[in-house]
Amino acid sequence: MAELARDRGIVLRTQDHAETDRIAVLLTPRGRLDVLAKGARRLERSAGAVLDPLHVVDVIHYRRRGLHLLKEASFVRTFPAVRGDLDRATAALKALRWVVDLVPTGAADDRLYALTLEFLDALDGGLPPAVFTVAYTLRLLSAAGLGPHLTGCVRCAGTDGLTWSPERGGLLCARCGGRGDPVSARLGGALEALARLPLPALARLRIPDEDLANGAALLHQFHAAHLGR
Repeated sequence: MAELARDRGIVLRTQDHAETDRIAVLLTPRGRLDVLAKGARRLERSAGAVLDPLHVVDVIHYRRRGLHLLKEASFVRTFPAVRGDLDRATAALKALRWVVDLVPTGAADDRLYALTLEFLDALDGGLPPAVFTVAYTLRLLSAAGLGPHLTGCVRCAGTDGLTWSPERGGLLCARCGGRGDPVSARLGGALEALARLPLPALARLRIPDEDLANGAALLHQFHAAHLGR
């Protein structure tokens, strides 16, 4: 008989599989977990509703032929203010797609789970979506070992003529060959603050919307350079 395992996780996304099945991708304290829920798309199966993105769930599963098959799923909690607001829900779901791309299955690291839960709680509690997007993404990259270099030029540590060079790992000055988008001292300082300040302080930051939008765009370039999308 297959050995049962129990995990608690945040549902990152779901996708249909075969005619009536569904695959749920979870982030757990033991890393990413992909579980196959047989028959979850049938209306009479409650597991289909439990395994919605942005739900925290408990799952009992077992392994067979390389797959984690769901035996039981139970709802633990969700983030009602996030799920009930389009801007917050959009920011959260986009962030969770980063987790799917960054975290391989079987890579146990409870820091990523704790970080994601902490930031979703903050977003649910009123953290502005644009601040959440940039701050969480920067810290997720750092926790995954891909954090961009934000303190001066990555080659010479200079602070003049900085540009965004994701292929080189972050900020690179023009003298060292930087040819990307220019990064002003104000924008660089905002990114550094969003990456480092304690979470309670983020809601009190007064960062211009333009800088938040530019920061998100720079991180999108970083994603494309390092994850091939």
